[in-house]
Amino acid sequence: MFIYRRRVQFYETDAQGIVHHSNYFRYFEEARGELLRSLGYPYSKLRDEGIDVVLLSANCEFIKPLRYDEEFEIELTLLHLDRFTFSFQYLLRSSETIKAKGSTKHCTVKEGKICSIPTQVKERLIQFFSNPCKHS
Repeated sequence: MFIYRRRVQFYETDAQGIVHHSNYFRYFEEARGELLRSLGYPYSKLRDEGIDVVLLSANCEFIKPLRYDEEFEIELTLLHLDRFTFSFQYLLRSSETIKAKGSTKHCTVKEGKICSIPTQVKERLIQFFSNPCKHS
């Protein structure tokens, strides 16, 4: 699993000091981006190779609200990986309390057409998630 840590910023909250629901998807994207960066394959490297990572689906179950200045972490795990698609699960917690759960499904696209996930990306994801240690 991959652990991403963060603090809620003021601009991410509404008038009640609670994180707006749309920001959870941003947090998931940040965690995903940091995972790929940690594997030596940030989005920028994929773009340099002419490959885009496309979001096919996203969902989030909001369990308890996050509030301004609250520290939290996202535990990211790989749910599925095949030739063309991959999926992640996200568990967002603060002080050991689960605040939200979510998942995303992606594919890779080159020149506007779905393409195989680059071999190096696939191999690094498999290697990373086959190791039972926590990474951050």
